[in-house]
Amino acid sequence: MIINIKDVLTLDDDNEYVVVSKVNYNGLIYYYLLDKNDNSNIKFCYEDSVNEELVEIDDKVLITKLLPLFLKESLNEIDK
Repeated sequence: MIINIKDVLTLDDDNEYVVVSKVNYNGLIYYYLLDKNDNSNIKFCYEDSVNEELVEIDDKVLITKLLPLFLKESLNEIDK
């Protein structure tokens, strides 16, 4: 599965999400997604490479660890 920052994905809820950031952490690829039509609707997911799907996470401790990594990666993308 190849998903890049700025890609637009349609998830099971039929909403379109922009990939804001993508990071590799502890061997998994995590995504920060933002609903194109509702900026208050955000999702954090990891890539399940076995089933080739994105799995939503809601572990607040993990998300808190990922947020600085997402920010750093987004800034790198802006600099390109």
